[in-house]
Amino acid sequence: MTAKTKASGSAFHSIWLQLQSLLNTINHILIALVGLYFTVLGRSLNFQDTAMHAFLTVIGYHVLMAEALMSHYPINFVTNRFTHRTKSKIHGVIQLLGGAMALLGSIGKISQTEVHFTTWHGKIGLAATLLCFVNLIGGTATYFQPKFIQKSHPPAVLKFRHNLSGMVAFTLGMLAIFLGYRTKFTYKYMDPEFIVVLSLATVLVYIFTMIAPMRSFLGKLRYRKQHL
Repeated sequence: MTAKTKASGSAFHSIWLQLQSLLNTINHILIALVGLYFTVLGRSLNFQDTAMHAFLTVIGYHVLMAEALMSHYPINFVTNRFTHRTKSKIHGVIQLLGGAMALLGSIGKISQTEVHFTTWHGKIGLAATLLCFVNLIGGTATYFQPKFIQKSHPPAVLKFRHNLSGMVAFTLGMLAIFLGYRTKFTYKYMDPEFIVVLSLATVLVYIFTMIAPMRSFLGKLRYRKQHL
């Protein structure tokens, strides 16, 4: 490899890091704005019925889980000053809180209605709820790694599976939220133009957030291939 090629590669890497940093900053802004909007909307409706459902699930998935998925991201300016152990604790606490809010929001909505899962929003939401519950259990096992689990599931395997299930759960949750923008509730309380803006924000938050866990997942996948 020539010096020119090395310099070119170094320049590209530097640009890529700067781009990731910019996208990460934009992502935090979008997450905060969407979370603030649904908090204000929920409060204006006294957090009743669907307003509470929307608030809990959006804060759970769109805000807290998104932040949890970025906690180990080296570019993430919110957590990059902390040690790996501290990042794991931050990830666990935020993920647990976000998962609990998402589960409460889903269970509350189910208990309020007689007819369930007739729309894609409801069906995807149910799948997200179930996988969210499973992922919380898996995440707890991954963090504490009790001996009886280590006997059959090595730590590397637990982390790999938790990484994968976390991405799928987040994907389903964000998809359910995206589909939720096409429900009677949103059409009643939001302008069509603003629904488009919210939809775009959700898509961007999903894409920007997934950079971190996908990066980690691919690294774990390469490690597994090398050691199998």
